[in-house]
Amino acid sequence: MNTRTRVTAIPALLAAGAFASLPGVWRGVAAHGQATPEATSALQELGLPELNLTVTSDTVEGVPESLEAGRYLLTLSSEADPSNGPGGVLILQLPEGMTLDDAMAEGGEAQDGPPAFYYDSILPGGAWPTPDGPGVSVIDLVPGEWIVAGAALSTPPVILTVTGELPADLPEPESNATITLGEMFIGISEGELVAGENLVRIDNAGVQPHFVIFQRVPDGTTPENIEATIQAEMGGTPEAEPVDFADMIPVAESNEQSTGTTMWMPLTLEPGTYAGLCFIPDQESGLPHAAMGMYTVFTVG
Repeated sequence: MNTRTRVTAIPALLAAGAFASLPGVWRGVAAHGQATPEATSALQELGLPELNLTVTSDTVEGVPESLEAGRYLLTLSSEADPSNGPGGVLILQLPEGMTLDDAMAEGGEAQDGPPAFYYDSILPGGAWPTPDGPGVSVIDLVPGEWIVAGAALSTPPVILTVTGELPADLPEPESNATITLGEMFIGISEGELVAGENLVRIDNAGVQPHFVIFQRVPDGTTPENIEATIQAEMGGTPEAEPVDFADMIPVAESNEQSTGTTMWMPLTLEPGTYAGLCFIPDQESGLPHAAMGMYTVFTVG
């Protein structure tokens, strides 16, 4: 399975750096949890401005030259070659004062992990597309210049300029569950996930970027089984029974979020047991966050 002028050096930097330590059987697997028309309609009723992007093998289409700062309904479709993995998108605002040339120079020095600027950039989140349809989510775009490209900068970046100020009275989607991310945990901090249609709020309360991969796992799976699976994939000796990868069914995946950001996404769940994991490399050790305990197991009835 696969994962995520003068800009051509950066794709290799992030692809070989930020995501090199992510086991291929986990990151960027083809999820099948399409946002239902009902969920999409509920988000559209908020009257948010819409941003519709399509990722191809060569570029990201639909990126405007400029937008007003605000909360956006993001619809992400993919026409990328499926043999290269699902067509996700990278939306990133470099740290204040850093230019694209600076980022290229810093990235060129990064050997064993993502360049430092990745951890200090603004990443708003989003939902990845699936083979069944587009990813639908709500994200915030603050003022400044943003880089928009294929996942892991697999396509040349397009610059999006966001102007004005972020309004203080933004409409908020009514979620039934809040998932909070941090070092190193994933937790349902408010509400509950239910069988059927969910609208999930995801908060990054940590200091590093995080995302969540949602996977259906066999009933009876425990956190110890997930830990054993990670240990086995990382070359360790599991203390419990690992889960067979053939029995781990991708459901949905959120995009990277930086510290202090919030996003919303529909999540359709059948009754059963699920795992949520994050595999961004730790800024200090380079270990995938899941290998440091950033996973959870939950059951919906």
